Amino acid sequence: MLKGKSRYETLENYLISLIVLGAVLFGAGIGLSAINSTGISTITAMLGIFVSFIFTVALVFVWVAKDIFGH
Repeated sequence: MLKGKSRYETLENYLISLIVLGAVLFGAGIGLSAINSTGISTITAMLGIFVSFIFTVALVFVWVAKDIFGH
């Protein structure tokens, strides 16, 4: 399912999956903050945004490497 035609496409698929995981963590943190605005809900939301950001930056680097070094 995540395997691509090249190693770049496979890495893209894994990074996109991890970005989605970060978005789910962020959504869970925001949803939990409706119940309690401190503690684990805030940490979960911040962790989700951090994960999404880091893997989005990594995805951009993969795209740049794919363009520079070829398919």
